[in-house]
Amino acid sequence: MHACDARKHSATLFLRHKGPASRAVSSGQLLLLLADRGLDQSHINSQDTLPEQPMSSESPTKPELDKTSTPAQPERPPPKHIFEGHEGRIWSFIFLHDNVHIVSGSFDCTMRKWDCETGLLVGEPWKGEGSLIHALALSPDGKTIACGRADGSLQRWNTDGEMREGVWMGHSNNVQSVSWAPNGGRIASGSRDKTIMIRNAESGEVEVGPIETGQDWVRCLAYSPSGDRIASAGSNYTICIWDSNTGELLVGPIKGLGTWVESTVWSSDSSKLYTASVEFARVFDSVSGTELHRSKHSDILYSVALSPKHNVLACVGHKGVAQLWDTESYQPLGKPFDSRDRVELRCVSFSRDGRYLAYGGDDGKITLWMVKDIAPELPVCASIYHPSG
Repeated sequence: MHACDARKHSATLFLRHKGPASRAVSSGQLLLLLADRGLDQSHINSQDTLPEQPMSSESPTKPELDKTSTPAQPERPPPKHIFEGHEGRIWSFIFLHDNVHIVSGSFDCTMRKWDCETGLLVGEPWKGEGSLIHALALSPDGKTIACGRADGSLQRWNTDGEMREGVWMGHSNNVQSVSWAPNGGRIASGSRDKTIMIRNAESGEVEVGPIETGQDWVRCLAYSPSGDRIASAGSNYTICIWDSNTGELLVGPIKGLGTWVESTVWSSDSSKLYTASVEFARVFDSVSGTELHRSKHSDILYSVALSPKHNVLACVGHKGVAQLWDTESYQPLGKPFDSRDRVELRCVSFSRDGRYLAYGGDDGKITLWMVKDIAPELPVCASIYHPSG
């Protein structure tokens, strides 16, 4: 049966604990475990428990937390558009360099291109080989999309929906995350098979790795803007920073994070690393691995993104939580723009010109916002390009 049409395993089998102990987990962690297997809450019976998760024995001293909270706001602005059409979860999407179009990938095994001005689908869904889509990444020149799928494959597409020749295999399990080197010469992929592969972006030849991370599933990874390092986060609650040319471990593993790190992004100068885990958006020094700050949210976070034009971090997660933060003052910004349907928000991103912000999740929709509507106190960004001129 095709991977996009089948449920993998029953939740009862997955959740039954064979050992003498079990532990309570939050609803957000539970739903994430189920979603990883294409399941939902209806598959659970009341007697099932989650397996014991390993706890870190090395928990570094944490800095004192700032007692920040989201200020009360008079009203919630309306989103610019809601893109609907996918028949499966959306865990990844990208803004194209024209600042007008979004390309989304879904558990329905398709990609779709959307127009941010009209709110409409552009052309037909892109249907390629392979199973459900976990990860998309746009090349630095804006011309090629790397696509990671659950069958362990890595593909390349142009921005008009044409798949380039060559489907690269090598991972033995889901490709959870992909990232381009800043010079466009390499593509890194992280997988549930616990490895990272760094490939030549033209030939697909593995030039570094497979790197045995020791992180269990590699849930997310990101090239540094400087290009010399790759950050990865695993299902064993750790963050590691690797030399992108040798595969050598440079920093970490950073422990004591409470649960999986679902998302990581570098500051533009490569000096800091922003991550999402449990209810916290954390900031780390990328050289020492020291935690510099954490900002608490009302629920579990799944994704973070930095604005390319402002000192702003966007965070989204469980039950539709969504918040902007000032990365210098660490104070919350703007008006509430959470999901009113309280759906799981899995991915968030800014357009290259900083005008748009969008998020997507388990309802198969992408919600597009004007940043000026959420945070009117920020400087207005002008559009760089529009095909109409």
